[in-house]
Amino acid sequence: MAYERIKRPKGAVYHYTKRENLDGIRKDGRLRRFGDRECWVCSCLEDTLRLMELTVMQEGKPYYAMGGILKHYPPFVPEEYVILKLQPRYQSGDWVIWRQAMPVDAPQELLNLAEEFSFLKKGFRGDLRFYGEPEVFEVADFLEMRTSGPELRME
Repeated sequence: MAYERIKRPKGAVYHYTKRENLDGIRKDGRLRRFGDRECWVCSCLEDTLRLMELTVMQEGKPYYAMGGILKHYPPFVPEEYVILKLQPRYQSGDWVIWRQAMPVDAPQELLNLAEEFSFLKKGFRGDLRFYGEPEVFEVADFLEMRTSGPELRME
C-alpha cells in the first residue's frame, strides 16, 4: 500500500456517513479523521455509491480495520446512511490516494478491483473543513432509484 499525492479536487466532494454522525459534522463544519490520518471523500455520487458497494454494503464479509484487526461488515441498513455534498475550504494539507498493494501473481480481476478501489476515494490529510451547510442525500432513495428506474447520473 502506498500513498500518492494528488491535486486538490475541484468543486464539490461527496462523503458517506452514518446518519448518527450528521449533527456533529454540521456543528463542527468539518469532517474529522476519526483515528485515521485522512478523511476520505469521492468526486461524485456514482463513485460514492460504488465505494459503499465495495465496503459497507458487503454485509458479513471480512475486512481489515485500522491496526490490521480483522472484522466483518455488519448488516447494511440503507436508512442509516447519508451522503454529504461538501464544498471544501482551502486549507493547507495534502490530498492523497491510497493505492492497494497486491501480490504480483494476483488474478487480473482482483488487480482491476484494487485499481478501481484506489481511485474511487480521495484523502485529505487532516480534518477537512467545508463551506456552508452540506447538502444531504438519502442513500435509501438512491438505492431505490437504481432498482426501479434508469441508471443514476448526477454530478
